[in-house]
Amino acid sequence: MLKHHIHIIKMGGTIEFIDPAYDNINRQLMRLDSSVDSYLKNLIKPHFTYSTETVCEKDSREITPDDLERLVKIIESIPHDNILITHGTFTMRDTAEFLEKRFSSEKENKKKIILTGSMIPIIGFSASDAPFNLGYSIASFDSISPGIYLCVNGGIFKSNEVEKNIGLLRFE
Repeated sequence: MLKHHIHIIKMGGTIEFIDPAYDNINRQLMRLDSSVDSYLKNLIKPHFTYSTETVCEKDSREITPDDLERLVKIIESIPHDNILITHGTFTMRDTAEFLEKRFSSEKENKKKIILTGSMIPIIGFSASDAPFNLGYSIASFDSISPGIYLCVNGGIFKSNEVEKNIGLLRFE
């Protein structure tokens, strides 16, 4: 069996939504751990290795140029070729375009970079697109060439091939 290592870089967004909730029994605020790493570790227990790193935990509309520069520095510094970026869907395409510009001049970019997100958080909602988008993204590393992609709704796209349709809650 071919085993991969995937480095997951977290930018925030709905897929990683962490909402404080009130625990009526203990009368205190608690946080539901709806993170991708918790999902993989506790529910999936995958047959690949992975590592995680957080750039920010923001709604994608609040991502700053400094956040994007930190993302670039991480991508440049890590030795892994399979990189999955969890990201909010509002500006995921903008970040992909930013990365394409930053890495387009590299002659031998060996890295496969996939950005994914969801309209509904990964944990806490039975009808969520997050597990499907995450799984499809992970499986896509086997079939793509080095480059930067968006992976949502069962498709893998270059940034100029897709747009978010808020009315249908999907990318097309």
